[in-house]
Amino acid sequence: MPSPQSGPRSSRVEMVNGRPMIIINGEPVYPMIHSLTDVPSGRWSWEELPQHNIRNFGQAGIRLFQLDISLEHIWTAPDKWDLTPARKQVAGVLEVCPEASVIFRFHVRAPRWWLKAHPEEWVVYADTDYKEEQAYQLLRIIEHDNNPVRRVSMASRKWREAITKKFQQFLNEFAATLEGDALAGIQVANGVYGEWHNWGFFDNEPDVSEPMNVAFREWLRDKYGSDAALQSAWNDPQASFDKATTPDMTERQTEGILRDPQKERPVIDYYACMHQVVADNIIHFAGIVKAHWPRPIITGTFYGYYFSTFGRQAAGGHLQLQRILKADCIDYLSGPQAYEPEAIELGEVYRSRSLILSMRLHGKLWLDEMDVEPKIPILKDEDYEERVQQSVADVRRNTAFTYTKGMGLWYYDFNISGVDLDGYCHFLSGSQGNWDHPVVMDQIRQMQELFQERALAEPYTSEADVLFVFDTDSLYYSASLVGADPVTPTLIDYCTLAAFRSGTIFDPVHLDDLPLVDLDHYKTVVFGNTYVLTKEEREFIHEKVAKNGRHLIWFHAPGYIDETSGCADTAFTSFLTGMDLKVLTPDQVPVIRGQLDDNEPFEYRLGDKPLHPLLAVNDPEAESVARFAATGDCAIARKRFPDHTSWFVSLPGREREPLCSILRATGAHVYGHSDAFFYGGGGILVLHTLTGGSKTVILRSGNSLNLDLPDGPATLLLDARSGDDLMNNCSPKMGNVLEIYP
Repeated sequence: MPSPQSGPRSSRVEMVNGRPMIIINGEPVYPMIHSLTDVPSGRWSWEELPQHNIRNFGQAGIRLFQLDISLEHIWTAPDKWDLTPARKQVAGVLEVCPEASVIFRFHVRAPRWWLKAHPEEWVVYADTDYKEEQAYQLLRIIEHDNNPVRRVSMASRKWREAITKKFQQFLNEFAATLEGDALAGIQVANGVYGEWHNWGFFDNEPDVSEPMNVAFREWLRDKYGSDAALQSAWNDPQASFDKATTPDMTERQTEGILRDPQKERPVIDYYACMHQVVADNIIHFAGIVKAHWPRPIITGTFYGYYFSTFGRQAAGGHLQLQRILKADCIDYLSGPQAYEPEAIELGEVYRSRSLILSMRLHGKLWLDEMDVEPKIPILKDEDYEERVQQSVADVRRNTAFTYTKGMGLWYYDFNISGVDLDGYCHFLSGSQGNWDHPVVMDQIRQMQELFQERALAEPYTSEADVLFVFDTDSLYYSASLVGADPVTPTLIDYCTLAAFRSGTIFDPVHLDDLPLVDLDHYKTVVFGNTYVLTKEEREFIHEKVAKNGRHLIWFHAPGYIDETSGCADTAFTSFLTGMDLKVLTPDQVPVIRGQLDDNEPFEYRLGDKPLHPLLAVNDPEAESVARFAATGDCAIARKRFPDHTSWFVSLPGREREPLCSILRATGAHVYGHSDAFFYGGGGILVLHTLTGGSKTVILRSGNSLNLDLPDGPATLLLDARSGDDLMNNCSPKMGNVLEIYP
């Protein structure tokens, strides 16, 4: 770590050895952060338990701390303004860790008194009336955000203008304080839980308010330029900018998995507009920070969620990722780790929610919010030693993942407020932190030292030779209502889970960034929800990706819609896959049965209704791997070409097969075939297993490691080249507490 800092902090994000790092006063700091919660009883740094945990992390070598503050804490009434809460937040950290640098998660939401005064600026939900909020307890400011409650529309100009003035005032005044010297970053926050989701997005459809109508009309003018162009695009001779309104629930319904651009362009345009409004707000407030802070400072945001968004991408996801990545005023993006499927418990696959390779290609830092704690024990527990072993395996797995992807994280300390997200609670919950155990904190100290040293010593490389390509624009064209599209969430969440279970390692990237990727690193390229492509994108894939013996795996309806013309045609898909395809008209739930080479036979279905579009291979030169049970049509096929191999999978599955066997058949490196899975990058290979026991690891060099692990969960950090164990003991015991923390 850099030597203790004093005086004003100057900070930036900079690529160091091929990975983004936080630079504090010229010294690179591995981005490992401790964060308090926003929950009352755990949010104020100067209080007893938060200070205890800040001190713990300081003793473990952590020098970056994140704290929540809302404009509502400072601007408490139209004529009341007081910086004291913000000053005390920073002072509370410095009291126990004077060398600390602080990042504010700053909520730019309207204070409640402002909200009540401006009902004309409220969001209006397309599918429901407002739900009343509980208001008689000491609640989180963000408590009811994901319900259909009264909030200011993201499109409100009046809100943005009012908050901008006060935010500028805060920055100017706080920079002049002693506590302001320690501020190294600001993460702008709004929307559901500060994460820039549309209000109530989980179950409800977004905004049809008048502010949103105004924004939609302006967006249409910018896009189309004239009423005549709008009428042509919408196939509506009566359409005009002045009459355009946000679509209602009837208009948002669609018959199939994909919207027909010839008939449903108004809805596609609405979702695109709505997501741009959100992204523009983020860029606006991040720009305010850069313009009004007197020193270089890092700015960030919750954005870029792609995995584990509950099938609600169009309603409230983060679909303007490229817009955010190209914004110079944003240094880092962040989000909680994936919650589902199979992402939290030991033996499951901890993973980030975003397309991390795209972050690195744009020089942006990604920070995981690790908000699911290990199940740390107390001494009186009968299974104390077992719990210690489990906690070590958990914190290693989660922390090491971010390192191997070239990124960072913060440990989000819910437990100091008594919040129990996963149902594990003992009677000390609320009087300790999520990682408040000497062995666990010592593991964090060791990893911080290891990752800091490695990040500075050698260039970052990924161990992945599988590339997953995903798209955000295609989600404007996908069925958006709750439960309407079983295909896309399966492609995004379950196929990547199968990839982890295959023993291979993969990188995820945004379709737009594919030309930036060094494809020589990848033997296999998996195309996820790439339903909508331009002619240029199709040709780039054909000419640059389908080469050098590479395997291309295609799902569902790749390139089925031409983005430029808005036409849907299997000819586009046939060009990409190199296979003749036909559209089926199923009247029952499609069931797929097959077998790949000598692997076990498989059978699966997706959803409980017929699906459209549904494509089948109609190519005598393609090798059938699986067929639709009802019709016998080819559902999965492999076709070999002189310079590449193409795979087409009509529907993805929610289990390991068929993708697990396909990936192994492509020649991608398989590190192991047991119950373990692997992460790899930055010179470190990570193995996580639920069961322990005998494990064989095959390194990229071809050398094998035969490991005999103790029974139970374990996470090993190995040197990716030599196989050496970098942390010596996969299940350290408690030992003498005083030897670890006197």
